[in-house]
Amino acid sequence: MGGKISVAEPILGEKERENIEQVLESGRFLQGPFVASFEEAWADYVGTDHAVAMNSGTAAIQLTLNALGLEPGDEVVVPSLTFGSTATAVVHQGGVPVFADIERDIYTLDPADVERHISDRTRALLPVHLYGHPAEMDDLLELAEEYDLAVVEDAAQAHGARYRGDVVGSIGDAGCFSFYATKNITTGEGGVVTTDDAELAERLRLLRSHGMKSRDEHEMLGYNYRMSELNGALGVAQVERLPELNARRTRISERLRDELADVEWLRPATIREYVDHAYFWAPFEVQTDEIDMSGKEVWRELRAAGVETRHRYTKPLYEQPVFREHRGFNSEFPWSENEHEHEYDQSLPAVEAVAGNVIGLPNHPNLTDDEIDRVVETVRNFPEDYAVGR
Repeated sequence: MGGKISVAEPILGEKERENIEQVLESGRFLQGPFVASFEEAWADYVGTDHAVAMNSGTAAIQLTLNALGLEPGDEVVVPSLTFGSTATAVVHQGGVPVFADIERDIYTLDPADVERHISDRTRALLPVHLYGHPAEMDDLLELAEEYDLAVVEDAAQAHGARYRGDVVGSIGDAGCFSFYATKNITTGEGGVVTTDDAELAERLRLLRSHGMKSRDEHEMLGYNYRMSELNGALGVAQVERLPELNARRTRISERLRDELADVEWLRPATIREYVDHAYFWAPFEVQTDEIDMSGKEVWRELRAAGVETRHRYTKPLYEQPVFREHRGFNSEFPWSENEHEHEYDQSLPAVEAVAGNVIGLPNHPNLTDDEIDRVVETVRNFPEDYAVGR
């Protein structure tokens, strides 16, 4: 039958190895020519004037909020279904994350629900292009203009995705990307901020490197969030391969969608006709009433059958202790700096219908046709004793 089919893995080649060897031979390991080349290549790919490399996608979000002037107690509207660092980055900057519901069919921030969460303390909207599907940016930008808010795209899962022809990360005031090991392309670990705002980009460059304008001049309170040359060396090679890798992800994901379309207990996620999905995940929603199993149980049983799947974000973020219990900087800061009540005891129906029921099937470019066949066969022939109830 073969070994376990992995759900994700980094795709590395000879060019990446050659670049790493160059860094090792040069002896320069921090913020050198490879990082600069990676920034230039990524800005060119996304279509922005600037790209500022960081050591993680989380750092990219935090420093962007800093550079935009977020003050303690200021609010940022975030989706309730995403990885936790989207919201913890707000807290690290002294802001208060305010959770809005998601669009039920595409799992991203719901513009219709966002407006009711905007207050006199709201400073930014932080949509996430979850699983690789762009958020509904036109409506969010319209809200931002009406209420004078910044829009920061969390594009950590959407490298190369497009919304109405525009590459994500070029649509809002800034775009934040992650290059963690399992992303569409990787630098091992790392992040980048894209923007057309030269002043914002310059402030980000200062913030990522101790706020230093020169070796002995600290202009502002900064951080050590720089990207290493080793990461940049990987990134330069990976950017060149992104179109090819994304094309392979798309072919695999579309094949899975086509060949599993009639499986009653598994519904493929919606893809709107005017977007290009990046397929970080190949997302499917488990129909628990049809199979009488939870998403977690399906994940566990498929794994036992040799098919690893993604299964994350099983609780709305507002149910996580760090937010529900206001665990800030060893106190209730930054919530205590905000006069609004943020008890996070709300019920957001769309996210609560989705959370825990989405799985991502294997779709990484290294999969062979035989492995894809096995994924399809395993899902289609999922054990009858589970499918008919227990």
